[in-house]
Amino acid sequence: MRRIATSIAFAAAAWLAVVPEGSAPSVEDLFVATTEAAAEAEDSLCLMPDPDAQQIAIPQRSDSEGGDIAPVRMVVDPYPSFNGVAVDTTNDLVMMSDTNRKSLLIYDRTAGSATSKQAVDPRQQIMGPDTGVGFVAGVAMDPVHRELFTVNNDVEDRLVTFEYGARGNVKPKRLLYVPHQSWGIAFAPRRDVMALSVQTPNMFVVFRREARKFDAPLRSVRGPKTGMADPHGIYFDETHNEIVVANHGNFRPGELITSYTAYDARESRQERTGNAFDENARGRFVPSSLTIYDGDASGDAAPLRTIQGPASQLDWPMGVAVDEVNNEIIVANNGDNSVLIFPRTATGDAGPRRAIRGPRTGITGPMGVAVARDEIWVANFGDHTALVFPRLATGNVAPRRVLRNAPAGKETSGFGNPYAVAYDTRRGEILVPN
Repeated sequence: MRRIATSIAFAAAAWLAVVPEGSAPSVEDLFVATTEAAAEAEDSLCLMPDPDAQQIAIPQRSDSEGGDIAPVRMVVDPYPSFNGVAVDTTNDLVMMSDTNRKSLLIYDRTAGSATSKQAVDPRQQIMGPDTGVGFVAGVAMDPVHRELFTVNNDVEDRLVTFEYGARGNVKPKRLLYVPHQSWGIAFAPRRDVMALSVQTPNMFVVFRREARKFDAPLRSVRGPKTGMADPHGIYFDETHNEIVVANHGNFRPGELITSYTAYDARESRQERTGNAFDENARGRFVPSSLTIYDGDASGDAAPLRTIQGPASQLDWPMGVAVDEVNNEIIVANNGDNSVLIFPRTATGDAGPRRAIRGPRTGITGPMGVAVARDEIWVANFGDHTALVFPRLATGNVAPRRVLRNAPAGKETSGFGNPYAVAYDTRRGEILVPN
């Protein structure tokens, strides 16, 4: 703890040397200084040091003065947190989105080890204010056109595209404004299109690969017949002409969004029957599900199949992938820290064919999942790892490889998209809902 305090003190002192006398450091600048120092410190933790251990000479102001007041301490994770994952078998690369440092990380597909406790350096990292990368979720890779895609969820409302060799603080090759709360990307290379899942309106939209700025989607699937409820993971199975969507189960039919981008006029209203609210227009919780659609579906289209019910074990499914050769659907099951594998044609209250679950697996808050080269990739949000399992792995088994973005044992704050905080005076704890 002393070592990190000293590192942070040096970083802050160096920054303060260039601050005009009498002015307080901004929260943003102090955050950068402490985060970079924490990442470099050997014994760094997510929790910033206590005030009495922190030796930062910050100009003091009283509360009555107001202005740009520096925080007493911060809770911050200095390392990336993996979210979406995509594998390029042509070039043997894997890319993951990072919601914490707001970046994209590209590694060799075979990177990682079953025994190493050290972080793996990425081949490339795309990060910085010019990139347009923010609270990113879904990712995709196109080896033919050598393009990288990621979608910003819940904040920036845009999809950004980069050249394969992009690194650092670079401007995107293209930028596309997308519906608010877009989460997953399903790239269909043969059709040259991408489908995006959109949470609150319970829909997915399909864009041309080269769509940019305010281009409208080619089509959308949305409405009560679709059965979607807070969709997250999405996969376009071109072999069987199907689109698979993973639904959390938060259903809000009353919110009608009349536009496709954050910059158009938008409207949210409740459906009414006479002067009273229609009971069917209220939001509700439904069981988590997988809904499978015809690849050409449009409008209020019913799914071809739905996997839903207690036997399915679905619990906040996040990323989803289809093994098109072996006819299986792979799901990152966030709610119980597992990966579920279903027969591709399963329907109804069907149980998984296999489940990877248990303490030996290392699965913690799984977000992204991909299948390639007879391996299943899992992007953990609950710690600083991505895991690689044999395709036929089942039960409480150790991964074949572990790719770390931080040294083993480094804690993560677990922050996703925090909105508010509360203080529990009885227990002396700070509560942060995500």
